[in-house]
Amino acid sequence: MDLKTRIRVALGIEEETTQLAYEGKLADGTIIVSEADALAEGVAVSVLVEDGTQIPLPVGEYETEEGMKFIVEEEGVIASMMEEAEEDEDDMKKDDDDKIYEEDKEEMSNDNAELFAEIGAVVKELLEEVRNDIARLNSELDELRGENLAKDENIAELQEENTNLSAQVKELGEAPAENPVKVNKFKKEAVKLSEVEYDKLTPQQKYLYNFNNK
Repeated sequence: MDLKTRIRVALGIEEETTQLAYEGKLADGTIIVSEADALAEGVAVSVLVEDGTQIPLPVGEYETEEGMKFIVEEEGVIASMMEEAEEDEDDMKKDDDDKIYEEDKEEMSNDNAELFAEIGAVVKELLEEVRNDIARLNSELDELRGENLAKDENIAELQEENTNLSAQVKELGEAPAENPVKVNKFKKEAVKLSEVEYDKLTPQQKYLYNFNNK
């Protein structure tokens, strides 16, 4: 009981006839009281005015400072507590969110499976291309080895021919004769070639050309 009410009781202006178990404030600061221990459906609730008197809480929706919401459909009587309804709505919303999450999770799993399948196909295709490139490179390497081997054989033949020609020239130069042997007579008549024609000669032809044009 507040001080003002006590004074009124002490002066005999108002007798203390009821025991108020609940006293609280609405969000707008209005003081509400009830004989019940707590606000609940069916509980009588009143507004405590400044002079200490009580009037039934008018019809409407209310919220206490603690965040409790309730509805008064008949003056002075709580028809329902909105907090319970909100909790039910929150539970329903949570269930819906969980259902949506599971559906999204399943859809994501399916999408991932399709994505992995596509990635696997691309990787397989790339591996096949790599294998083909390796086979092509091996073939080109074998071809180059064959060309190099042929070049080596041509060089060996030219070296052998050069050796034989040198031996013949030496032998003819040392042979006795009335007139000195002119090595130049064993050479063919020099023929001058252009650079383009010279580049078209084989290594053996280039050697002979150079030898005859010394």
